[in-house]
Amino acid sequence: MNNQLTPSHIATTGDARRMILDTIMELRRGDMPAATGMAIAANMKVLNDSIQVEINAAKLSLVTEGRAHDFGQVVQMGQRLIGG
Repeated sequence: MNNQLTPSHIATTGDARRMILDTIMELRRGDMPAATGMAIAANMKVLNDSIQVEINAAKLSLVTEGRAHDFGQVVQMGQRLIGG
């Protein structure tokens, strides 16, 4: 990839989006094998599903105003960072 994001540099959802866009561009130019692009897409789907779970927990916390099962602590579980 031109922007060479290594796993240690993918720390935010914005970094992940940039990697997805870089992957699309590399596939379009023919600089990346389709199988590699498909593997990246599969991993990004899993990451997206995980982020959606956190969003859903945050919504539940807001709806219940923090009363049901103390979801306030659950919302902070991942801090939406995905690497370090």
